[in-house]
Amino acid sequence: MSVKIRVSYTDDEELAGVIRLLSPAVKSWKVAKRQEGAYRNAYIYMHPIGRTNKERDSVQDSGR
Repeated sequence: MSVKIRVSYTDDEELAGVIRLLSPAVKSWKVAKRQEGAYRNAYIYMHPIGRTNKERDSVQDSGR
């Protein structure tokens, strides 16, 4: 499972700041192709944070 976040921003420095803050968990990001209006959009794809699927499965199996 991964997370997709849509970010609205007005200048490139704002986007760079958001990516810098989220950088430990960022898998990839892209800027939307169509940029109309006052705000621009980017999409940030993040790695899941927490237990891995393998760890989660072993905990569930031991509880059955």
